Amino acid sequence: MKKQIRNTLAVALSLLFVFTCFALPVSAALPDYSADGGYLAIGDSIGRGCGADGSYIYKDGSPTNSNKPGGQYDQYEFRNVEGAYTTLIAEELNCKMPDEMTDQDATFWPLCYPGLTTAMVLDVMGVDDYYEDKDLNYPYYDDVLEYFGYDDSFDGVRPEHSKDAVIAEKGAIGKCGSVKDLVEKASLITVEIGMCDVFYRTYRICSNGGMLSENAEFDLSSPEAIATLVATASSQMYQGYTHWKVYYPFIIDTLLKWNPDATIVMVGSFNLVNELTISEKIPVALGSLFSSFTDMMNKQYKEWYKKYDGKVLYADISNTEPKAAEEDWSLMGEFMDNTFAGTHPSQAGYNYITRQILDVLEGDKEPTTDIIVDIGRYDKVDYVFVDGKQITDYTIDNYKLTIPYSGTGAKNLTIGIKGEDGAIAVQTYVLSYSAGSYNANRVYGTSDIEKSSKPILDLLKSLFQKIIDFFKGLFG
Repeated sequence: MKKQIRNTLAVALSLLFVFTCFALPVSAALPDYSADGGYLAIGDSIGRGCGADGSYIYKDGSPTNSNKPGGQYDQYEFRNVEGAYTTLIAEELNCKMPDEMTDQDATFWPLCYPGLTTAMVLDVMGVDDYYEDKDLNYPYYDDVLEYFGYDDSFDGVRPEHSKDAVIAEKGAIGKCGSVKDLVEKASLITVEIGMCDVFYRTYRICSNGGMLSENAEFDLSSPEAIATLVATASSQMYQGYTHWKVYYPFIIDTLLKWNPDATIVMVGSFNLVNELTISEKIPVALGSLFSSFTDMMNKQYKEWYKKYDGKVLYADISNTEPKAAEEDWSLMGEFMDNTFAGTHPSQAGYNYITRQILDVLEGDKEPTTDIIVDIGRYDKVDYVFVDGKQITDYTIDNYKLTIPYSGTGAKNLTIGIKGEDGAIAVQTYVLSYSAGSYNANRVYGTSDIEKSSKPILDLLKSLFQKIIDFFKGLFG
């Protein structure tokens, strides 16, 4: 019983820490980024394609066959996974898609690696940011330096990743091209960095190298010990968010300095687990709490977008569908054995992220009061309500729901979608009108609209208390 409790709580806490088909039409308005230079994607495991349906492909056309957790995604000698949003964008923009990272004729360069944080990106760029994250080690950092490092990268790296040490281990640095050279060459740059600063960083620190690793040790012997672990995690999450908020602009400012003519897109954050619960018998909605935290990050992205005054774009991906939601996993169900995949987008989620970025690249659209929402993996709905009034004259095209509307004051959108089992799944959105169009932010859980307005720390406190009370009952 204690072992089951320990395993269940480990997975539950991992949610707090982890960072945690395919053809898409391209508008004729999109520039030819491949001809003008190429596409540089900076990102973490989301940019890498973890959880996507595809796999890496050798030059002879055969797929890789690594089946271990994380397996194929850690083979950095290959380009990103088929189905990753970065790969889909590169393909649709006609970028040259070689299989191996070292092909110098490429016009797509994926600087995307699982666990990549703001600090790591700044180090590989050689930016003197005065940020030393001494609490976090970087066991896989040499892979990034091997393909994107250059002399200046080693001014800010951790001591164990000296230039000589990396060359001795990897044979060379900058095999794909130095990050500075590629920035100067690129005509399009997407930056998807931040969730690992908050979630995965906390996960690694609080679990001594990995919540689910063999050597991870936790004191789960009492509710008080659990509360101490949770308090430590909460503190680390806040610290990670604070560092990200301060240092992320260093990345953008450096990109603008190196290449003021490039199109730069900040890619936002999304809820990692959506409506995931502890179990069917313990319906504590964890997902809605994460919505509020990622909302805070996305609000910051919007502020930066205003600050850069058109020089940098922002793609809102807050309605991304993770695999956990698509498969309806619970912590005590399949999700326990699929945490890695479950906290990354489903293929439908990657397709949605791709559409959101391509929409931003298409440029300004005519102002409208119609409510337009990309509803992710669904291409039909069974009913639509706006502010409690049923709407029947809606249309759906390429997953986009368009609702004719004559005003700018709509607040709530509710969509009913019938699943394969015949059950109706309800999606709820909070609406806001600005800059000539409606924004629709998905909310999760049984009381999402009310919860979404509360401060994130209050929501986390509520969650932690429910978990602690539950385990108090089990411990007698």
